[in-house]
Amino acid sequence: METERARLWWRTTGPWQRGTVVVALLAALIAVVLALRTVFAPWAFPLPGQPRLTGYWQGEISYSKTDSRRVLLRLNYNENCDSVCGMTGGMKVCGAGKDASGDVSGDVRNWRGTRFSVSPYLPRSKGDVNIEHIDGTWKGDDLRMLARTAIIDSDGAWHSDQQRPDPPEFVMHRSSEAAFEAGCAKG
Repeated sequence: METERARLWWRTTGPWQRGTVVVALLAALIAVVLALRTVFAPWAFPLPGQPRLTGYWQGEISYSKTDSRRVLLRLNYNENCDSVCGMTGGMKVCGAGKDASGDVSGDVRNWRGTRFSVSPYLPRSKGDVNIEHIDGTWKGDDLRMLARTAIIDSDGAWHSDQQRPDPPEFVMHRSSEAAFEAGCAKG
């Protein structure tokens, strides 16, 4: 009976009323999708006025007392995932005459995204320190990062007796797309 009544209403109403119903249904569907994104990935799609983990970050990592390098990071929500969605992005490490840039992938370790990890895919720098993995914590406009590094010999080999201790924790702050795009350029 209700189905028949709905069909009758649809046939007897004008196109203006039907169009309004269709627009309202589409708006409701979009609202549901946006709400679900905020519920399942609040670190990437926060409520208005709240910070987000995704975006641009900049900091400095100290490999030794005489070797500090600027790190630029871009984190994006990974739309192409099967279950738990993580991050993709880019990374630039600048300094010591050995600038490097490449991609990153990562995962959040909790629902809010306050703990996460990032794996950089930077070109191997022979005879230098290479960042292998980064674990981080996020709070507002700060990232606290712990990097695991490896020294690769000039012949491309890794030797346990030539490894330095991992660098101490370093802090990254919000940055901009312009700073990331400028990369390792002086200025």
